[in-house]
Amino acid sequence: MRRLSALLLLVGLAWPAAAASLTYRGEQTLWEDTVWDGEVLIDGILTVAPGVTLEIRPGSTVRFTRYDSNGDGIGEHELFCQGTVRALGSAERPIRFTSAAPSPQPSDWGALNMMASETDNRLEHCVIEYAYRGFHAHFARAVLRDCLLHHNQRGAQFQESQVTLERCRLLDNSNGLQFRDSEVALVDSRVARNQWGVRCVYSTLHMSGCLVEDNLINGVNARAGTVTVTGNAIRGNRRGLYLQGSRGTVSGNDLSANSEHGIFLEEGEVDVHDNRLAGNGRAGVRWVNAAGRLAHNVLAANGEYALINDGTQPLAARANWWGDSAPEAIAAAVRDGHDRAGLGLVDTGAPLLQPLPWEVPVTPAAPESGL
Repeated sequence: MRRLSALLLLVGLAWPAAAASLTYRGEQTLWEDTVWDGEVLIDGILTVAPGVTLEIRPGSTVRFTRYDSNGDGIGEHELFCQGTVRALGSAERPIRFTSAAPSPQPSDWGALNMMASETDNRLEHCVIEYAYRGFHAHFARAVLRDCLLHHNQRGAQFQESQVTLERCRLLDNSNGLQFRDSEVALVDSRVARNQWGVRCVYSTLHMSGCLVEDNLINGVNARAGTVTVTGNAIRGNRRGLYLQGSRGTVSGNDLSANSEHGIFLEEGEVDVHDNRLAGNGRAGVRWVNAAGRLAHNVLAANGEYALINDGTQPLAARANWWGDSAPEAIAAAVRDGHDRAGLGLVDTGAPLLQPLPWEVPVTPAAPESGL
């Protein structure tokens, strides 16, 4: 019996004991590696100190009480990590970060804040809801996989960070995903029913296999950045893809059924090829003083025009399919300097004579609740 007791004591010393129910009140700091397993209530601001790892086990729920000291409508209780967070749930037992309020609302609590945390932060199979900024990284690194971020003011926000999101869902937030001065990979994810879908500035965005739909303003908006946008479906937004002063490649995407434009390019230099731009309300493409290539795209059945050149520079748009190979039909599908004085002309010479074979990009599954 004594040997068994000694063995249990040694096991307990090897790793901090997990608790079934924990409460943190006021301003507290975790100074040693900690495991959460079960129900956790944060009634204040909890900091994970540098060099400390917080492990959250599958099936746990972390609730934050609402506290708004200045009346600005933003809850201030949050998790503030300067160490490492590993929240690794499972499909059967996701981890939930949520409000403790009986009738929760966006901005009830602050954020999962990764601040100067450039370690191996990982969240898998997590639900983050009713926060001001569901997941926030500043001078940090993180990977989110199979996570649902919904009903937040901002689903996720990054500054000066490197973040990968794979198979995530950013649904029904005010802003789905926004970042600046960061490098972000968005892969096989769904961004839907937000006011803004993806919004970034001075950043590098690698985006593939995503479904971006039904966002009130823009599906994807990048300003002064570098983008690689390949194999996505961006549809049913106001503007599908809006690039301002950016550089990069847009290829193999389905940019259709957006109420204004499939792609709006304003300055910058972008290679746009092998995309489907159809059924958009005003135009498939609106081009304003941008450089780059516009070729091998489907530019058919858009509301007013297939292509609008609203800049003063000429635009080469050869080898595209316009829905009709007749020169007069192609001319009618373009608005340029022939229609408005002072605008650049569009060269549509050598158009494709038959439609391009097109397969809609594979888009991720879209569960409405849970994961």
